[in-house]
Amino acid sequence: MTQSIALAQCSSSSSIEENLQKADFYMAKASKQNAFLIVFPEYFMMAYASPEYVQKAQTLHGFFVSRMSELARKYHLWTLFGMNESADDISTEKCYNTLVLLDSNGQIKGSYRKTHLFDAFHWKESDLTLPGTEIFTPINTPIGKLGLGTCFDLRFPELARKQAQLGAQIILYPAAWVNGEGKDVQWKTLLAARAIENGMYAIGCSQYTPDTYMGKSFASNPFGKVLAEGTAKEELLFVSVDCAQSDYARELIPSLPANVL
Repeated sequence: MTQSIALAQCSSSSSIEENLQKADFYMAKASKQNAFLIVFPEYFMMAYASPEYVQKAQTLHGFFVSRMSELARKYHLWTLFGMNESADDISTEKCYNTLVLLDSNGQIKGSYRKTHLFDAFHWKESDLTLPGTEIFTPINTPIGKLGLGTCFDLRFPELARKQAQLGAQIILYPAAWVNGEGKDVQWKTLLAARAIENGMYAIGCSQYTPDTYMGKSFASNPFGKVLAEGTAKEELLFVSVDCAQSDYARELIPSLPANVL
């Protein structure tokens, strides 16, 4: 069965309330287009490296997730977004870069702490961020079995491969993909590669901010066909998926080893 995934390619600010207003705006639009799930970028709760980025981190049961849960219920949308999650050790001066997945009743169905931090291209995410220690275990949803990764995780094929071996038919990558020479080519190529080599949909939703994050969200079907391609602006994109295509790709091209790494 074909379903629609909405990609909210947008910026986030240092104001949690402003970001919630933006969530409401995009979720209303996605709902009107009968989307099943909406994806917001990495760092959606608060812009990365804002002065109070670590101090304003919250738990999965804090204000921001509670408000996002209300919106998921209001618009009857499965919802995925990035947040700065407070550390388990409250004495630390770092937080987690976390994805939260809500169902259409606003219930948390899964969360993932980014495991591969962006210590590259002269950035050092680890200055403010603790790495997660476990990859996401794919979960069953009415749209199919979902896997997750965050931004820089895309460069590590074993993360997608293990989730594919655990049955993921779609992998979603919320991101804040930093601008730079050739970065758009790398983003699109890596997403298409993850799709083709694993026989699954690979969908990336990147923040857009002038001079920092490039936008250009991108989606590939299991055979590498481009399903959506954003530009350098804030916009809402839609991706049609049918997980029978993932099953067909794996039957036609049996490239997944039987064993789980």
